[in-house]
Amino acid sequence: MEAGKDVGAVIQAASILRVLSDTRQPLGVTAIARIAALNPSTALNILRTLVKERLVAFEPATKTYGLDLGLLELARVMLRKTEVELLRPGLQRIANQFEATVSVWRVVDSQRAPPRDSRGDSPRFLLLDRLKPELGVHIEFRSAMRIPLYAGAIGRAAAAAGQVSPDRLREAFAGIRWNTPMPFERYLAEIDEARQRGYAVDAGVLIKSVVSVAAAIADAHGRPALAVSTHTFSGQLADDALHELGRCIGAACAQAQAALFGQVGARTG
Repeated sequence: MEAGKDVGAVIQAASILRVLSDTRQPLGVTAIARIAALNPSTALNILRTLVKERLVAFEPATKTYGLDLGLLELARVMLRKTEVELLRPGLQRIANQFEATVSVWRVVDSQRAPPRDSRGDSPRFLLLDRLKPELGVHIEFRSAMRIPLYAGAIGRAAAAAGQVSPDRLREAFAGIRWNTPMPFERYLAEIDEARQRGYAVDAGVLIKSVVSVAAAIADAHGRPALAVSTHTFSGQLADDALHELGRCIGAACAQAQAALFGQVGARTG
């Protein structure tokens, strides 16, 4: 993104729109200004402009403001896109910045099914999309690939996001074919670590010589719905760059979670 000077009025207008979106009910000028940390007269002028543009509606009887249909007109093209299409631009930037393959997975189980579904198949991740960096050698995945639920970095991220019980994790862990065997206690510790920092790392444990960094996107009920992972070769990124990549993926998933399901994900750091 090109650096430039921020336009204060645009930032303030966006703050007002977010306040009205978050509260989901009409508010008066004073309340809006207080929540958005704006001067009341400034808030009133911006609200009047937003009303003229049909982005905000004014109710004269109660002297309150709420979101208007003009926002839907602007968002119509976004509403027609799939989840993957909405994620792709931001993830492509991450792929290019770190010269990493980025994969998007759907969580088939979503914590609602028993350890095995009605067809007798183990719950799994399904690969929805993969993005390649514009430069450099990259790791490739076949289309519609499936891997066991809770395997690899995406598995740790999904377990962290879904607050999965240790008993269920132990059962799933026993059925995963790891490239490098690891004790279950270490696996649990890495899930806790992923929960704290907002992303998980698998350094060649699932796939030989491949370092994966992943974060999950939870639905409105707090169940993991999607997972995003990046994949680089062992030794390709230094530790600081690897964790910067993790913070980028964690932030991207937190933003996607808020946009798709109306809640903010775990902070990364």
